[in-house]
Amino acid sequence: MSARPRPTPKSLVAERLAGHRDPLARLRARRLGADLVRRRPPTLELYYEPGDPHSHLCAQLLPALRERVRTRIDVRVVGESAPEDYPEPERQRAYAVRDATRIAPARGLRFPPDARAPAPGARLWAASALAEISDPAAFARRESEVAAALFAGESGPQAGDAGRASAVLAANARRRRELGHYLPAVWQLDGDWFWGVDRLDHLAVRLHAHDLLEGDAPLSELQPREAGLPTLTTPLPPLEFFYSFRSPYSYLASLEMRKLHACWPGGVRVRPVLPMAMRAITIPRAKRMYTLRDVKREADRLGAPFGRAADPLGDGARRCLQVFPLAASPAQQLDYLASAGRAVWSQGVDVARDDGLRYVCERVGIPWADAERRLAAGAGIEYAEDNRKDLLAAGLWGVPSYRVGDFAAWGRDRFWMLHEILRRSVGGHGSARAPAAPVTG
Repeated sequence: MSARPRPTPKSLVAERLAGHRDPLARLRARRLGADLVRRRPPTLELYYEPGDPHSHLCAQLLPALRERVRTRIDVRVVGESAPEDYPEPERQRAYAVRDATRIAPARGLRFPPDARAPAPGARLWAASALAEISDPAAFARRESEVAAALFAGESGPQAGDAGRASAVLAANARRRRELGHYLPAVWQLDGDWFWGVDRLDHLAVRLHAHDLLEGDAPLSELQPREAGLPTLTTPLPPLEFFYSFRSPYSYLASLEMRKLHACWPGGVRVRPVLPMAMRAITIPRAKRMYTLRDVKREADRLGAPFGRAADPLGDGARRCLQVFPLAASPAQQLDYLASAGRAVWSQGVDVARDDGLRYVCERVGIPWADAERRLAAGAGIEYAEDNRKDLLAAGLWGVPSYRVGDFAAWGRDRFWMLHEILRRSVGGHGSARAPAAPVTG
């Protein structure tokens, strides 16, 4: 009978780390090769930034979560994100206000319709008022008062030690960075991240996996008919779709946009843009890594292939843009986007090579001989810059994005808004049949 191996110092350290409630410790345990047998349930954390509209929506969910979640909930207040995380800070903050105004009534939450940017210095006042409140329900009550002042452009008397508040914010931001994220309004559970109210369905799955959630009701129910969306003229104008060949979210959006195109009265106008990284915008590593993990779970939920990637940055994206004008109709353009996205993000096809791009073209009916001639002639892609300028003029900056009339939205998570706009138009005129809205939240 063989003797049981004696534990090594390395395995003993790993075992201790594996039982630790801190996800940082468990990440170290994974590096040491420990089996993660948890002795304590993981803590659910919310990273909250004062003055951030999506953080304000998340904070309103805390009392209900406290009733249903069978583990500790910590709110970690953070300051403004680093400049590299916000390539267009003014546009992004203004859009966040518009986005929260639309979302809040659809989620049964509150957001001031006339919200404005926080006054100078008000964020630190808010942080000092909130940074050390440990009880989630108490945090939500105080946050409601503080947010009302912030979004009214006001502030209050210093509620605590500003130096202490700054230290707490810095420590929380450092922890968030070490755990692999960079944004506010994110939930963290056992090393996984869930943004805003849009990823609560995935958070619920993880909580159930740990047997930490009471009941099967959604953490926040989405009611699109209650959304604060504008009334558009009918018939609906064309739906503009801004897309990047390097964006995995754009790939998923292209699959859904093909279905929507068949129902949109004015059709879809496809507007490709140059990838951010080819426009001198730095993409932080934490953003790249989180994006891939998030897209993977969204792709799995949609039943879309994803996972074997060949980054098209540089020549790959440029060549895709050069060939794009050969697509003869919006339907073929969308097929081309979906074909390129599937090749790049699920089949590991290098579109910077002729055989890779030929594969993309021929399966959607674009003759390779025509594509070769455009590539050999060095066809320009100035139209992509024109599309980028129109994207910025719409108050947006990234992809996938959409514009119809005066309405503009960013992100694949806003498809439900497009479906609701279409439903309202169809409901009033009966000229088309709207497809079923995607399930979210």
